Amino acid sequence: MVDGSTLAITVAKSENGMVVSVLPGNNLVKDAAKNKLVPICLNGTAEEMDEGFLDAVLQPIAKANGLLSNIKAFEDAQEAAKAASEMEKKAKDEQKKAIEEFNSWMTLAEQNFKEDKYKDALTCLDGAHKYATTVAGSAVKVDTLRKKVKEALGEGTMFGAASEDKSDGKNVKPGKAAAKPAAPAKKEEPEEEPTEENENEEE
Repeated sequence: MVDGSTLAITVAKSENGMVVSVLPGNNLVKDAAKNKLVPICLNGTAEEMDEGFLDAVLQPIAKANGLLSNIKAFEDAQEAAKAASEMEKKAKDEQKKAIEEFNSWMTLAEQNFKEDKYKDALTCLDGAHKYATTVAGSAVKVDTLRKKVKEALGEGTMFGAASEDKSDGKNVKPGKAAAKPAAPAKKEEPEEEPTEENENEEE
């Protein structure tokens, strides 16, 4: 017998002695096919049952258990395939999210670099570097831009920075770009009060 196997035995009196019913089952099998198994029924006297009961039921029980075991194996395989599919989908979703976040950091770093905000660009590159092990080719892109930024800052050169660093720390997180200055409020002109001449002209 295998894990979850059950054996329901029912004994009832009859005119010639007794009727013994044996129904194999398996609690771990979920498929409704297990409910279509037909009980093994034996008729006879108590003496006949003692002599031939086991020989009569062992082979049918073994076949039924084998069938139930195959169903259970199939169900286990389905569960494993489903779990593997869900894990694969989760991995793909995480990879997609990592790529999107890496690209956001790099876009921000490049924007700051073009605006001469070199220290802000380095801050964004640190954010992008977090995905160096999960996004293919990301480490090379980060290192390439980092080298350009440091050259612009004058690191490793004899004559200092090529231009002044304009970093302000306002645009160093994806989705939180620096706010544009508000447009000046439009000055309203006072309404001209009617004069005596205007009133006379209207009349």
